[in-house]
Amino acid sequence: NHGWTMAPGLLHGAYECLKHHGSDALKAQYLEKIATGEWLATMCLTEPHAGSDLGLCSTRAVPQEDGSHHISGTKIFISGGEHDLTDNIVHLVLARLPDAPPGPKGLSLFLVPKFYADGTRSAVVCERIEEKMGLHGSPTCVMRFDAARGWIVGAPGKGLAAMFVMMNAARLHVALQGIGLLSAAWQKADAYAHERRQMRAPGASQTSAIIDHPAVRRILDTQRAWIDGGRVMAYQTALELDIARYHPDADRRQRAERWCALVTPILKAACTHQAFHGGSDCLQVFGGHGYVREWGIEQHVRDARVAMIYEGTNEIQAIDLLVRKVLADGAAGWLAVLAQLRTDVDGAHPDAAHCLDRLVELTRAVIRASAGDAALPYRLADDYLRACAVALLGWAGSRIAAVANAAPSPARWQAPLTALRTCVLPEFDMRAAIVSAQLPSPA
Repeated sequence: NHGWTMAPGLLHGAYECLKHHGSDALKAQYLEKIATGEWLATMCLTEPHAGSDLGLCSTRAVPQEDGSHHISGTKIFISGGEHDLTDNIVHLVLARLPDAPPGPKGLSLFLVPKFYADGTRSAVVCERIEEKMGLHGSPTCVMRFDAARGWIVGAPGKGLAAMFVMMNAARLHVALQGIGLLSAAWQKADAYAHERRQMRAPGASQTSAIIDHPAVRRILDTQRAWIDGGRVMAYQTALELDIARYHPDADRRQRAERWCALVTPILKAACTHQAFHGGSDCLQVFGGHGYVREWGIEQHVRDARVAMIYEGTNEIQAIDLLVRKVLADGAAGWLAVLAQLRTDVDGAHPDAAHCLDRLVELTRAVIRASAGDAALPYRLADDYLRACAVALLGWAGSRIAAVANAAPSPARWQAPLTALRTCVLPEFDMRAAIVSAQLPSPA
């Protein structure tokens, strides 16, 4: 239930943000309630004139004699901005101090509660609830701050650094939303395909369940390959998060941090893209019934669309991957990750190995070409990220294949693994060709 999970979805990130950047007084007053979910939290970033370009934010924070600040401005697209699910709401708000420079470096982060400790309500008003395409179970609000009293979180001018702790957690959460939505759509479509009887499948003598028609089977097995592979990538990232925090070896912690930094934008973009487009394919299994609301599948398609947009659009994820991370160190970190993945893929999985080997070549070619054209990586970023996602999915499939025969019901894994090889991994060469076609010819 995408709408419902929006309510507690930001709590983990809010907790980490406050834990690492909040004052002792703020942590003592708010951290426990956030950790238990007794109070929900919001992330107040976007403004009407500033979508993803947070440097344009103009909300003001005026210092007061008691150390607090008065926050004034309007924020839009605020998930859970107003509701009565919990006794209090903790708003984390980006705003500018009076002497702050323009742009992102002038932003500071502030905590403004809905209610103060004495029970009085803050000067925060929900002007309206956005009427959205989907996600109707979650209130998305326009919030107006009228000199609302709040307190700074972290250092002045370091608001984005503090907020990114929350945003990175949210991006991984959104990736899992994508996997969950695709899985929910697949489950509905698979159940329907086993029940609905239409025409005769090839070789059948009577009307067949549509699951027996190759066209339907291909749709379902392809989406199952994305679900299974996406989960493997997500679980590996969860392990790496723990390793980055707790492993005794500093080098291993560094490698884990590198994985998380590089794979987070891939997971967010690829899994949410597939949730919408793969969910639409699952709707196709229902035929006309899929377009009718009572069957439930259309809700997943509507809900999934926003996941490609919020917490940084998928295009921003692609730029983050290629420009800010891969090219930043000459791809040394990313090539090290690919080398490790390649050792996991043995000769039994030549298609997955091909994708990883070709991705190394493609990455090096992009690095060379980008040296003479600063705009080039921005043009290539979307297709490059998708190529990375497909290559990672091939690696994930090899991990699944390694244990599938020993798992309960081994036959359950074979059809998605076949679809991965025949219907998913060939996309890599297409994406690589699109990227390569935009590279200058060798002199």
